Amino acid sequence: MNTTLTIQEKLKDLRVEHGLTLEQLADQTGLSKSALGKYENDDYKDISPFAIVTLAKFYHVTTDYLLGVSEQKITQTQS
Repeated sequence: MNTTLTIQEKLKDLRVEHGLTLEQLADQTGLSKSALGKYENDDYKDISPFAIVTLAKFYHVTTDYLLGVSEQKITQTQS
């Protein structure tokens, strides 16, 4: 069975993988702690394109991965 994680689950898993609290993530990304908490919550309404790009760059994952378009997690580095 192929189970795809939701964007909320992916964001929380990435934060936990990096050993960060919401406060630490907010300090390091410039996004607010309250917004980050809402993004990880199942009842969030919207996540801005700016936040998606910021978090993808911070975690070194693709925006498509976060959005569920692709299961390719790692960004390709350019030589």
